[in-house]
Amino acid sequence: MKQVHVALVGLGNVGRAFAEYCRTNGDSISSRLSIRAVADSSGGLFLDSSEDIDRVLAHKSPGRSISDFARPANLIRDTRQFITSLKPAGVSVLVETLPTNIQSGQPGLDLIIQALSRGLNVVTVDKGPLVHGFDLLRQAAKAGGARFAYSGTTGVSIPDELYGERVLEIAGVLNGTSNYMLSRMQELGVPFDQALAQAQAEGIAEPDPSLDIEGWDTAAKILILARSLMSANTPLADVARAGINANTEALVKTAQASGKAVRLIGRARQLDRRITVTVAPEMVGRDSPFFWVRGTSKLAVFRTEQGEVVSTSRSGRDAISQTILDDLWKLVEPTA
Repeated sequence: MKQVHVALVGLGNVGRAFAEYCRTNGDSISSRLSIRAVADSSGGLFLDSSEDIDRVLAHKSPGRSISDFARPANLIRDTRQFITSLKPAGVSVLVETLPTNIQSGQPGLDLIIQALSRGLNVVTVDKGPLVHGFDLLRQAAKAGGARFAYSGTTGVSIPDELYGERVLEIAGVLNGTSNYMLSRMQELGVPFDQALAQAQAEGIAEPDPSLDIEGWDTAAKILILARSLMSANTPLADVARAGINANTEALVKTAQASGKAVRLIGRARQLDRRITVTVAPEMVGRDSPFFWVRGTSKLAVFRTEQGEVVSTSRSGRDAISQTILDDLWKLVEPTA
């Protein structure tokens, strides 16, 4: 395979983990992929050699910006100018790992639209653009003759066998943080606040865990799956959403008493020609695949007219980095 030149936009934890994963996992990746440009909120920069990415990662690790690293003459501060300059420089794939803006999808939405419109393939792990501009992204990809992939936004990958099938319902445990906390509460009997503190201490939960524990992350993921497979047009604001909190302790105790478990489950169902999307903690028995999803693992069940298809995934930086790579390789494969 010809070496793929990549631009990496977003050098937070996920972006740096992806670059490190590519750098440290042997010649099988480095011979096929080269990170030729990087950008953060301060500007973009083209890299002259593979050693440059090492220096950028070392510089960014304490939280410094690219503008502090690059010579002023080499820094491209204007995002549109940076995107415009990528394809002429031989870059064929943009990997976007900006922090998710669940309210509007910006600035990732406009950035991805511009890239796709200019013929750049895009891999994203940013849920906001998919939640707020799924159809716009598809239109931009069609107009630019480009492709985009987003397995990192849905918690689990969409199984290949689902394409062409009529999906009637999707249900999933899609958030590793909330599932880790519920597992601790269920199996060790710890209260909600202690489970959250443990998740934060282990780097599983963010300092501000609201997107995870309030169900927003699960809502975004189930909504993206529903838009991909069920043509749902439900706005995020219309998702019936309940997260987990200290009051969930009572539900966990009830579940324990009956040999069940509590899981935060996102659901998309077709009812009366409408797609309803919900997120809520549910009690599940041993006959449910969700009962056995422990810790930060994730699982989704897709019900079609032909039966059920299950998809699973694990959490962690290596896992999301491999997901990005898998999406990237699919994008650069010749289309049939």
